[in-house]
Amino acid sequence: MKLIAQGAEAKIFQENDKLIKERIKKNYRNGELDDFLRKSRTKKEVKLLVDLRRLGLNVPRIMDFDKYKITLEYIDGKKLKDVLDRDNFEKYCKEIGEMVAKIHEGDIIHGDLTTSNMIVRNNELYFIDFGLSKETVNLEQKAADLLTLYQNFRAIHPEFNCWKYFLSGYKKEETEKILNTFNKMLKRRRYT
Repeated sequence: MKLIAQGAEAKIFQENDKLIKERIKKNYRNGELDDFLRKSRTKKEVKLLVDLRRLGLNVPRIMDFDKYKITLEYIDGKKLKDVLDRDNFEKYCKEIGEMVAKIHEGDIIHGDLTTSNMIVRNNELYFIDFGLSKETVNLEQKAADLLTLYQNFRAIHPEFNCWKYFLSGYKKEETEKILNTFNKMLKRRRYT
C-alpha cells in the first residue's frame, strides 16, 4: 500500500486497482467530537458517491467502507489539468458542463470543482474527491461551486475559452436560476 496524497482531512493510499481514503484523527479535537466528525463525513461521502452514480456520473465505484475509511476503484488516468489542450478543451469543457448540471440538478455540490479533481481515462471524464461535497438546494452554494470552477479555468487554463464551452453543456432551463445567482455573485466579487 503506497501513500499517494495527504490533505487536511485524509490520507489517500493506492493498493493495486484500489484507492483507500482514510480520514485522519485530529488530536486537537475532543475525542468524541473527532470520532463523530470522521464517521459522519465518511458516511456522507459514501452516500453522495452512490447518489452520483445513480445520476449517471462517472465517479469512482465504492468497493468497501467502514467508520473512517472508503475503498474506491482506482481511476487509472491523468488529471484533466494535465491533458486539457487546444484539440480537446471544447469537448471536455462541454462535458464538464453537462456533468455539473446533473450534479446540481441532483441537489449536490462538489465543493472543489477544479480540473485537478477530474481524471481522463480512455478519453472518458471522471470526477473525483467528493470530500467537501454536500446535499443542498441552496442556489448560492451551487453558484459558489461554479465560481470555483470559473476561477480555476481562468487561473490554470487562461489560453482557452473554457467557460464558454462549459456553459454550452451546463446552460438549460433547470440551471437558469443557478447561473443568475452565479452572475450576481461574480458582479459582487468584481466590485469588492
